[in-house]
Amino acid sequence: MRNVQRNVQTTFAVSVDLYYELWGPFLHLAIFEDPSLDLAAAFEATHRRYLVAIRGDAVQRILDVGCGGGAFAEWLADHTAAHVLGIDISDAQLARARKRVRPHLQFRKHSVMEVGKLAEAPFDAAVCLDAATYFPDKRAAVRRVAGVLARGARFLLIDWCRPSQTTPLQEELVLEPLCRYWGYPNMETASRYEDHFSEAGFRLLEREDLSERVQRNWELGYAAANQALAVLSPERVKELTARILRYGTAGVRRAKEQYYAAVFSKVAADAGLLRYTYFLAERR
Repeated sequence: MRNVQRNVQTTFAVSVDLYYELWGPFLHLAIFEDPSLDLAAAFEATHRRYLVAIRGDAVQRILDVGCGGGAFAEWLADHTAAHVLGIDISDAQLARARKRVRPHLQFRKHSVMEVGKLAEAPFDAAVCLDAATYFPDKRAAVRRVAGVLARGARFLLIDWCRPSQTTPLQEELVLEPLCRYWGYPNMETASRYEDHFSEAGFRLLEREDLSERVQRNWELGYAAANQALAVLSPERVKELTARILRYGTAGVRRAKEQYYAAVFSKVAADAGLLRYTYFLAERR
């Protein structure tokens, strides 16, 4: 667990500024239901879908697990009357999140494995967007979230899943380097998530593979990675290098690997080995 947390801290400390500069405020994926939409419009439509899913117009307390830079938590605070609490373990992410100030919005450094200690519980809804891949124990994490939700509360989890069946060559050439470069301890299958929800006392309302409808994100991410190489000025390189060197050789390696992470994400998605899966569950 400590190694995972250290890895998350280092990864985002050395890369988060470039991510937000090149990608924008949201580090999760946009669903392109309409191919003609630009990225901003696709995100707005995606977020409105998620809001309806958790019945955002009727809830009082929302927990955003792995909130990152806080952009979606802020969006929720702007579109509901609920108190929104975002939790994350990355100091670099939380430094950005805490610049988002709303009367009913809070951010806190907190692990999903210890959500039972949150004084704000029980929550009426919880969301976890593109963050669960970093959890070393997905089964335990789902159980922990279940423990702080009121009966009838909804939990929306979006995660990058692996296929149920893969070959040794697919593992070696694609999935293993993908996990290594992103810093994922492991990737779960969609069917295993279904088991986790059931065991934790949830009723699964929806499971949907959104992979084809988020494909444009991979194209944009790959283009952004190449853009980063093209536009970095010597001054910017010097600034980033000084920051990265504070984390030693591990920080330097992790910073370089972010380019490969973007490349392997596109490769894995194109090969059908990275499944972007939507789960909506209700606490029994």
